[in-house]
Amino acid sequence: MRNYIILTPLLIAVFSALAYYIGAGTFVPQKNITHHEEVSKLLNVIDIIEERYVDSIDRPKLIESTIQDMLKDLDPHSAYISSKDRIAENERLQGHFGGIGIRFIILRDTLMVTNVIEGGPAQRAGILPSDRIIAVDDSTIAGVHLSIEDVHKKLKGESGTPVELTVFRKGKIHKIDIIRGDIPLPSINAYYVLQDSIGYIKIDNFSDKTGREFAVAIGDLKRKGIKSLLLDLRNNGGGYMHTAVSVADEFLPDGTLIVYTKGAHQPKRETFATSYGNFENGDVVVLINSATASASEIVSGALQDNDRATIVGRRSFGKGLVQQPIELEDGSEMRLTVSRYYTPTGRCIQKEYGEGIDYEADIINRYEHGELANEDSAHFDNLEKFVTPKGKVVYGGGGIMPDVFVPIDTAGASFYYTHLVYSPAFRDFCFDYIDKNREKLHYNNVEEFNQKFKVSDKLLNEFIRYTEEETGISKNEKEFQKSKERIKNQLKAELATYLFDVNARQLIVMPFDKDVQKGIEVLEKEQ
Repeated sequence: MRNYIILTPLLIAVFSALAYYIGAGTFVPQKNITHHEEVSKLLNVIDIIEERYVDSIDRPKLIESTIQDMLKDLDPHSAYISSKDRIAENERLQGHFGGIGIRFIILRDTLMVTNVIEGGPAQRAGILPSDRIIAVDDSTIAGVHLSIEDVHKKLKGESGTPVELTVFRKGKIHKIDIIRGDIPLPSINAYYVLQDSIGYIKIDNFSDKTGREFAVAIGDLKRKGIKSLLLDLRNNGGGYMHTAVSVADEFLPDGTLIVYTKGAHQPKRETFATSYGNFENGDVVVLINSATASASEIVSGALQDNDRATIVGRRSFGKGLVQQPIELEDGSEMRLTVSRYYTPTGRCIQKEYGEGIDYEADIINRYEHGELANEDSAHFDNLEKFVTPKGKVVYGGGGIMPDVFVPIDTAGASFYYTHLVYSPAFRDFCFDYIDKNREKLHYNNVEEFNQKFKVSDKLLNEFIRYTEEETGISKNEKEFQKSKERIKNQLKAELATYLFDVNARQLIVMPFDKDVQKGIEVLEKEQ
């Protein structure tokens, strides 16, 4: 159990994969429903409960829970979303939301601005990093045990609507009027040129705008002279199917099969690459892990089956079901599984589900069986084999198997480090440090910061004292020495997010990222 706790930070992103879906357009449900007897029976039961149950009930809530139970019995990914939650659920997939354009934390029961999005409404109105927002319109938000959800409700809103903020800055109070705007939610949060003309692109999810974002990123990297590419799809829980197809299309020649779908009520539909690929030549490595799911598995499978990329990492999640969003009359949404998708060789990579199978525990089971640490612990004997055009054997069911296995990185992991990660220690200490030293930290960009800034032993000791005083986590000397370098790198990465943005973290941690280093090694051998 202790080892599982130590590894939890390395596994936590896995569970986000369950929250995403592959969209296949929208559907208007038919009226004049048939099977009147079954529908009448269901409504009759609800009426009887409402009229005779010992306590009063919430009828709409009962109906929603009934819908949820029906969908739960179909498959793990069919889901119901209430009208109240639908907008928030879809924001990430749409790639934007209405708001003011800040990133923040709640520290000492106060909303602290950590970053101001460049060109956004907050920046234009004069909001600065380290500002304390103490009121929104006429509502005081400081010292009232504010939650993240409370902040979102107050600051988000339709583009074009006004909001007044009361800001505390360097001992003075300022009233600042802001007109909310359309705030982008990029799905590509990092792309760089690595050594030896190797490009790197990380896709966090497949939103409606991912195809355009990828075209911009790959175009910029090509202008900078890259010859090969590291495509990072780790912890990418999926998204829209059409944008996954558009990304795969960038790598494949005209007429190449990318994916096909079919279901009991859906005819077979094949999707082929077009002539518009921007990176059809040049070696490619795709990084995957246990939280690579859904749309990201479509990309991985298409490139693997067409012998276009080397897949590096650990076995992907294994979601081969396609959901269709169906908007209901009250604004709620049903995401119904309507088909399975198949990779070009004919693989369906959906893992097993059904009665007696703990679907959500699969990732933990992989760890406990040693699969994340040892390639030999992954058993392929019961899986159907397929062959790519160049003769490589690939497997159906249970996810995408990597061509090059990389064990999960446990170097520097310890129980002490896990406690630090799950506390607010890194976040709060780094915010306070930047708040006090911002004027001294002059770096033109994250690349310069990465090269010049070093976490000194003095700064490290300040952090350890801070964690003991503020979080009560006592230093364990033996485990501290084991995790020292990882703690220092985490501090540097956290500081970079406050000085620049959340995307800066990826560049800082890259030298310590074994998956990335193996990917670079594979690309260098292929050149």
